[in-house]
Amino acid sequence: MYWFVRSLLVAATVASLAVIGAVFYAIGPRQNETWAVLAAALAVLTSVVASWGSQRVLELQQEERKPYPYPSVDVSGRYSLLQLRITNFGGGTARDVRLVWDRPLLNSKGELVRFTLQEGAPDVPVLLPRESVAVLIDGHVQFYQTYAQNADYSGWVEYSDTSGKRARHAFFVSAEKYRKSLTYDQEVLKTHYQLQQIPDKLEELASEVAEFRKVIGELLENRRAVPDNPAVQQDATANGTIDSGRWAERQDVKR
Repeated sequence: MYWFVRSLLVAATVASLAVIGAVFYAIGPRQNETWAVLAAALAVLTSVVASWGSQRVLELQQEERKPYPYPSVDVSGRYSLLQLRITNFGGGTARDVRLVWDRPLLNSKGELVRFTLQEGAPDVPVLLPRESVAVLIDGHVQFYQTYAQNADYSGWVEYSDTSGKRARHAFFVSAEKYRKSLTYDQEVLKTHYQLQQIPDKLEELASEVAEFRKVIGELLENRRAVPDNPAVQQDATANGTIDSGRWAERQDVKR
């Protein structure tokens, strides 16, 4: 469609220039008709130039509305993990997105990194504009220890637009560039990771406090049940009313 409109504009430009040349050659520049035709031809050329700019803007807008899924290696989304992420950078919805690898992307266990376990199914069924999905590749240390030579990958992205038209383009992703670089140029991600450990630590602390309160409660209850008279305490210990170990703990608490 684009080439057809451009061909018409080019044809109009050529026709206008041809008319100007023919009029000057046949009638001559001294006739009033020549200048009238020249003015009309220049008006056509002006319209062609304006239409060419408008057509280019329309083409750019239509290109922006097309889907454009592209994969990348994400090393900063999750702490100490590598992810394969597909992002739709276009303005349209991408369907049936498939990654065709020139060299398969494997984790440290030799397993193929895929978005789905279904055979024959697309990697991503649908991807909205500016939406992204990610799948785990491997741990940061494990991956680079296993693949110490080359961590660059390439292939093709195949997908359909909302009308069902299939399209494809080449891609290149690199995990090699992160091998020696700083994975986290800021401490925000690590800080968030450590903050996530606070609830578990609080639960452990609450459990310890509850256990401590239980022990203290038992000691105080036994303390109230036994008089302070040493003779009575000795008889109670001998008769098994109070355990000697508990009595020692109670005495330590009392002191």
